[in-house]
Amino acid sequence: MQKVIPPRLLVPYLAGERTVISGYVYRVQDCTRLTTPAKLYHGLDLGFDGSELSAGVPELYLLRWFARDTDSYVVPYGPHMGGDWNDSPPFAGNGFTTSREHVVPQFHTMPMPIPAGAEIIHVSSRGEEPFAWFDGLLWQRPA
Repeated sequence: MQKVIPPRLLVPYLAGERTVISGYVYRVQDCTRLTTPAKLYHGLDLGFDGSELSAGVPELYLLRWFARDTDSYVVPYGPHMGGDWNDSPPFAGNGFTTSREHVVPQFHTMPMPIPAGAEIIHVSSRGEEPFAWFDGLLWQRPA
C-alpha cells in the first residue's frame, strides 16, 4: 500500500512525532504508471481544494508498506454507489480517484500504527529513490 505524505508531515514522521497511517491509500500495483510527481498529482487527485500540493510540484514522498491481514482497508462508496460514505475530495464515492488520465482504485484506512518495514520513497523527475525505512521503532536513512 502507499500514501502520499503531505510536505508538512515529512519531518514529523521522520522524528517519530507522527506514528500512524490514516486516510486515503492506494495499492502500489495500481500506481505503477504514476512514476513522476506530476503523474502522481493527477492520478491520485492531489489538486483538491485545501491541498498543499500543486501540479508543478518537483518532488513527492510516498509512505509504502505491506498490507497485513489485520489491517482494515475499506472501499469508500458514497450513497450513489449504495454506500454510506460522505467526504470531501479526494473522495469520489465510486471506489476510484476522479483522475481522467488514470484508473486508480481508492481505499481508506482508519488510523493504524506504521508497521515495521515501511518505507518512505522520494519521487522526482528522475524516478523513485529510497529515502528512509522504519525498523519498528525509528526511521533509518540509507548510508
